[in-house]
Amino acid sequence: MERRKELLLLILILILVFFVSIWTGGGISNTNIFWNLRLPRSLLVILVGGNLAISGAILQGYFHNFLAEPHIIGISSGAALGATIYFILAGGTWEIDPLLTPWMSLLGAFFVLIILVFWNKKFKLNSQLILLGVSLNALLSSIISFLLFWNQKVFQGIYFWILGGFNGKGWRHLEITFFYSLIAIPWAFIWRDKFNILSLSEEEAYSLGLDVRKYETYLLILISLLIAPSVATSGIIGFIGLISPHIMRLWKTSDYKWLIPSSFLAGAIILTISDIVARNIFYPSELPIGIITSFLGVPFFIYLLMRSKND
Repeated sequence: MERRKELLLLILILILVFFVSIWTGGGISNTNIFWNLRLPRSLLVILVGGNLAISGAILQGYFHNFLAEPHIIGISSGAALGATIYFILAGGTWEIDPLLTPWMSLLGAFFVLIILVFWNKKFKLNSQLILLGVSLNALLSSIISFLLFWNQKVFQGIYFWILGGFNGKGWRHLEITFFYSLIAIPWAFIWRDKFNILSLSEEEAYSLGLDVRKYETYLLILISLLIAPSVATSGIIGFIGLISPHIMRLWKTSDYKWLIPSSFLAGAIILTISDIVARNIFYPSELPIGIITSFLGVPFFIYLLMRSKND
């Protein structure tokens, strides 16, 4: 009952920031801007923020590493590389294709996840997972930069997309993200109990009747579905998957029955506020939202590192 009150509070805050997001900024009196830009954009921000937050919560439990997050361990960069390859193969456009762009991103994200899982199983070094992820992130970013260097005509558009943002996003981007979210979010909610067991060691999970290997492939698909379409439509937005689940853990509990819905709401709230700031701080220019989330996320990352050292 108590958790319901806290979830209700988060829902009310999300509704409040949603309306602030819609009604702040110029051009709101223009009906076309309101219906075709501002409204779909605000809904897209909520979905992307929620998806990234849930994926972070799942990754931290599955890899047994509290710093695991889509951007930090390179999954977002894998998804971005997949989308970048599509944009180049499509002839230099950076217009999103409803079918091919998300699928190329899914392949990129899934490929990185396979590497991380292989490393985790082979070397049993959970504490060094972040180092591998950071290295993968740097390598994939370099490959993207190299591809853009050889394809100058797509450079500018993709550059701003990679920085992360929602400028110019409309109903088409919302529909794509919504389609995959319609699969991934209910799936994550249904598996809340399993995530509690999957966050234990493989032996402990097996003793409780859950064969981790049986669910592993499905889990990787779920994580990819949460991350890749969000990256395909909105670029690389870091640290939402780190900040949101940890705040919810500190506030209440690590129980995934609480963590999945609360992380979704917290991620949606944080990203919506970040989007409001990104749109208005240098108005009429717009700051890429990935810069805002990095300013929030890096100090939080350092705080978690220092906290773990003291523990």
